[in-house]
Amino acid sequence: MILKSFEYSMLNSNEKYWTIKHFEIERINLFTAKNATGKTRTISAIYWLALLIMDKGIRSNVNYTVEFTDNSENYHYILKIKNTKVVFEKLVENGKTLLQRDDTGKGNIFTAQLGKNIEFQAPETKLAISRRDKIQYPYLEKIHDWANNLCFLSFGSSMNQEYGKQTTGENVILDGKSNIPVEVFIVGQLEFDNRFKKAVLSSMNNIGYDLTDIDAERWLYLDRNVRSEDETLFITEEDIKGIIIQKEISQGMFRALSIIIHLTYHTMMQIPATIIIDDIGEGLDFDRSTKLINLLIELAEANDTIQLIMSTNDRYVMNKVPFKYWQLIDRNGGECKVFNYQNSKKIFDEFKYTGLNNFDFLATDFINADRGQQ
Repeated sequence: MILKSFEYSMLNSNEKYWTIKHFEIERINLFTAKNATGKTRTISAIYWLALLIMDKGIRSNVNYTVEFTDNSENYHYILKIKNTKVVFEKLVENGKTLLQRDDTGKGNIFTAQLGKNIEFQAPETKLAISRRDKIQYPYLEKIHDWANNLCFLSFGSSMNQEYGKQTTGENVILDGKSNIPVEVFIVGQLEFDNRFKKAVLSSMNNIGYDLTDIDAERWLYLDRNVRSEDETLFITEEDIKGIIIQKEISQGMFRALSIIIHLTYHTMMQIPATIIIDDIGEGLDFDRSTKLINLLIELAEANDTIQLIMSTNDRYVMNKVPFKYWQLIDRNGGECKVFNYQNSKKIFDEFKYTGLNNFDFLATDFINADRGQQ
């Protein structure tokens, strides 16, 4: 299951309206925009939708119109929330309404076991789509899987470099979908033995880091966030004697390592997943940044279970990523529109004849200049 199309709006307490108009999402996407245009807000809104579906909090004054697809079925979903209360919700599969409710929480939902719609009433602050019952509502499980398998990573952050993971003792649960890189690495090793480590090392070597080993161990991180029983990562480099513990790995290298650990796990597990990476390449030099993005695109192209969504406003990154993956956000006041190769092929093709770099497509405001001539 992947996200096929997206539309979103929000109205905050200051009555400031912000919306991103309907656009198609591809399997591989690079969101680009001028600063303060809305690229981070847009991809964050996708992440917030996943949290809403998983019943992890409620947002105020937001509207979603999205479409999911798993090739055989398309699911059209509409959600409207006002003052933290769900005022409208509807799910349609291939033209058939499966779920609909109003602002009282009352509605109808299709039950597979009975083969018909039944009435229900959900709490005003809960999404009806969040209910779980594999027998009665198997179609909802597909959407829950999409939400549960969505991974949001902010490349400009620490990527949880300051945290470790306890692996032994009662009530310890290891999750390959964790946002803590060492935990994902440990689970990958448990699932695939050294094949996982070798795949991570190979990818790190391919983007310019001469690592010879990577592993996890206790007692390697003295910090208030890490307990003595926690395991943390360490690496060895070809031209440096001894190990480099997680705390001492450079920020840029750790961010790249974290991304590669997460994506390697999902591709090797063949788990259908949406991977969102904000500010991809932030803090990396040009060569490693472009190599990392090329690697991620290659992994996504080779694994049709992965939907890759990245964002950047780095000119060097834009110059290296083909237009076919671009999602260019253009904002006018509180209204954003997305231009991509699918809905604006003529404009993108005309720009290619200018001989300018990809970044100049954004810098020269070519989208608006072209529209003004028509």
